[in-house]
Amino acid sequence: MGTLKSGVYRIVSWPDALGSEARVLTASEEGVTVTAPGAAPEREQEWSVEVKDDGTAAIQFPARLFPSRSLSYKEPEKGERVILGPVSDFPTREWKIEPAPQQPLPAPYFIRVPDKDLQMVVSPKRIFPTELELAPSDVDLQNAWALLPVERD
Repeated sequence: MGTLKSGVYRIVSWPDALGSEARVLTASEEGVTVTAPGAAPEREQEWSVEVKDDGTAAIQFPARLFPSRSLSYKEPEKGERVILGPVSDFPTREWKIEPAPQQPLPAPYFIRVPDKDLQMVVSPKRIFPTELELAPSDVDLQNAWALLPVERD
């Protein structure tokens, strides 16, 4: 599994990233949620991932447009909700996207808070639409994400 490259991705919860139970990271008026593929316009499920030399990455919405908003949070604390930052936020919130030690396909990654023992996970709270939050880092594939490249003609 190679290093993730900058590009436009559909970010899907793992496992079942390609199956009928897939949940796609979606930006909407309600904020950042996970929804079924096709449950929202495609553009709301496409994220620009800009990988820096130090291995951190900005995850931004909308993809390919400026100004954009970053995948963010208010404070790096357990249970903190994952949100969209303000338009043209500066400095842009950065994440550490790490490959899982397991190597199934599609390749799973963990989206972590740099310098903290936290990662982005699907919230266990039973609310709709399903939210995301920060949780202690682990290597459980239930908390991993597949970053599927978006191909354009």
